[in-house]
Amino acid sequence: MRVPLLLLCFCSCVAVMFSVTPLCAQDAASAGATAATSVNAMPVVLLVIGIVSVLGLIIGLKLNAFLALILSALVVSLGVGLVNGEDAGSRMNAVVQGFGGAAGSIGIVIAMAAIIGKCMLDSGAADRIVRSAVNVTGEKKASIGLMFSGFVLAIPVFFDTVFYLLVPLARSLYRRTGKHYLRYLMAIATGGAITHTLVPPTPGPLLVSAILGVEIGMMMLIGTVVAIPAAIVGLIYSVVADKIMPVEMRPLGAKEEKHQALSEDQLPSLWVSLLPVVLPVVLIGAGTLAMTMADREDRARLVVSDVLDYEQFAVLMNDAQTDTPAGRVIESGRLSTDDRAYLKRAAVDDVSKEKVVELLNKVLLDEKFYDEDAFLGVALSGVSKSKLAANQLRMKPVDRRRMNRSLLEDAYPELFAAHQWDSPSRQLSNRLALWSNANFALMLAALCAMLTLKYVRSISWRSLGEDVEESLMSGGVIILITAAGGAFGAMLGDTNISDTIKDYFAGSGASGIALLLLAWGIAAVLKVAQGSSTVAMIVGAGMMAAIIGDAKPDYHMVYVATAVGTGSLMGSWMNDSGFWVFTKMGGLTEGESLRSWTPLLIVLSITGLVVTIALSGMMPMKADL
Repeated sequence: MRVPLLLLCFCSCVAVMFSVTPLCAQDAASAGATAATSVNAMPVVLLVIGIVSVLGLIIGLKLNAFLALILSALVVSLGVGLVNGEDAGSRMNAVVQGFGGAAGSIGIVIAMAAIIGKCMLDSGAADRIVRSAVNVTGEKKASIGLMFSGFVLAIPVFFDTVFYLLVPLARSLYRRTGKHYLRYLMAIATGGAITHTLVPPTPGPLLVSAILGVEIGMMMLIGTVVAIPAAIVGLIYSVVADKIMPVEMRPLGAKEEKHQALSEDQLPSLWVSLLPVVLPVVLIGAGTLAMTMADREDRARLVVSDVLDYEQFAVLMNDAQTDTPAGRVIESGRLSTDDRAYLKRAAVDDVSKEKVVELLNKVLLDEKFYDEDAFLGVALSGVSKSKLAANQLRMKPVDRRRMNRSLLEDAYPELFAAHQWDSPSRQLSNRLALWSNANFALMLAALCAMLTLKYVRSISWRSLGEDVEESLMSGGVIILITAAGGAFGAMLGDTNISDTIKDYFAGSGASGIALLLLAWGIAAVLKVAQGSSTVAMIVGAGMMAAIIGDAKPDYHMVYVATAVGTGSLMGSWMNDSGFWVFTKMGGLTEGESLRSWTPLLIVLSITGLVVTIALSGMMPMKADL
C-alpha cells in the first residue's frame, strides 16, 4: 500500500497547491485583482475524487480493473455534470464515447499483438531470436539488448506497439534463464518510454518542437543526448527493482505453456523469426519517413506570387469587420500592433511583399484562426471540412497551415492562389498510408506469425484457429481494461484540470534553471492529472510558449522542450494506457506495476531533467537562437 499512499499524498498536495491563491498574485491594493488571479479548485477536487475512487476500488476492494475504471470514470463524469449543470444521461454518454475512442485507437493493435506474441512463443520464433541475441551478448547482458531495441524502435513507432512486439522476447528469455523477468520487462519499457517522449518523429516531441520553435534536427539530437543517460540509469534501476521484488512470469492464456521447448533444429530460421517484429517496424518507419519528408516541403506556406493582388488585400484589411475571415486575419493573436498596421498598407515592392507574406504565414499557424460565425456563408472545400473535423489538439503545424490557408482560399479565391498540396513526396506518403498504418502493419505481422506457427509445428488450420482464439480471449481483456483507462483519463480531462493548471502558472516570471523546472513541473502535473504523455507534452509546451513569449532564456529553447518531454513521463498510474499495457501484456498485478513501472518512469523523468539542466549550463547554444 505504500505506493498508493504516496500517490494520494502527492495528489493531496497538488489539491492544496491549487486551492490556495498564489501569494505572489495577491495585491493588497486591489481586491478585484486578487479575485481574478484565484484558481478554481473544483477540477482538482474532482481529480482527487477520481484518484481515490480508482485506487480504493482496485487496491482496497480488489475489484476487477475494468469495472473499477469504468465506475470511477462515471463518478468523475457525474461530478463534471453537477458542476456544469449537465444531465446525468449526457455524462454517461461521455464515458461511453471516451471508452469507444480509446478502444478504437488500440483495439486492433492489441488484438494483433496478442496473436503475434502467442504464435511467436509457440512456434519457437521468440526462442530463436533470444538464443541468437544471447549468443552475441551473453545472458548477463540480454537486458541491455532489450533496452537498446526498445530505445531504437520507439523513435518511429509508438511505445505501445514496441512493447507488444518485444514482450514475447522477454517471455522467451525468461523461459531460457528462469530469472529476471521483471528486469526484462522494465528494460523494454525503459528504452521505449524515453525516446517516445524525447525524440521526433514520434508525435509528442515533434509537436513540442514545433510549438516551441525548435528545429526538428536539433530536437532529435539533444533529445537523444538526454535520453541515453536516462535510459542507462533506468536500466540500472531495473536491475535493482528486479532484485528487490522479483516477479515470476505468469501464463497470459490457459494453454500458453502447453508446447514443450523445441530443439535447435526444430526452430524457425532467424530471418523468419524476426519477420513479425521487423515487418511492422519497417512499414511504419517508412511511412513516418515519407510523411516527414513531405511535411518539410510545407506546400501550404505562402510565397509572394500566391497573393494575387496586394493593393486589394490592403483594402480588405482596412475594411475588415470582426466577424469576417479578413477580421480573423487582422485580429490574429500572432500579430503585433505594428504587424496589423503593416498589413493595412499596400505592398509595392518585393521587400514589402515578402514582409506581408511573412506575417500571413504567422497567421496561418494560429490555432484560433477559424471561427464559425466569421466563416458563415463561405462555401468550405473538402480540405477545410476534413481538417476542421480532425483532432485540433494533436494537429501538426504543417496541417494547421494547410487548413487555415484552405479557409482563406475558400473565402477569397480572387486574392489567394490555390496551393498544390500533392507533390511527389506527398503522393509517396499517401501511397504508404495504408502499409504504414499500425493496425494494418500489425495485421500483416500477425499473419506472418500465424503461418510460421502452422508450418514449423505442422499443426492443422483448426488447431491454428484455436490458438488464435485463445490469444484473442486474453487480448480482449486487455482491450477492455486499456479502453476503460482511456475513458477514465478522458473524464479527468473533462474536469478542465488543464485550464486550472494553466491559470495557476500564468504570469510566472521564472528564468534560467527555474524555467526548466517550471516546464518539467507543468508537464508532470498534467500527466498525473489526465494520463496521456502526448497531451501533457502538447499542452505543457503551449503553456511554456505563452509564459516565455519573446523573452528567450539564456540557452537554446530545445532544453525547454526536453524538460517538457521528461516531465510528461512523471506519475504514470491507472489513468495511463501505458500502465495497463505494461501490466496486462506483462502478466503483472496492478500493485506490482505501481511498484515497478511507476517508479521506473519517475527515475527516467528526474534523470532526464537533471541531464537537461546540466546540458543547458554546459552547452547553452544561445548563439543558435
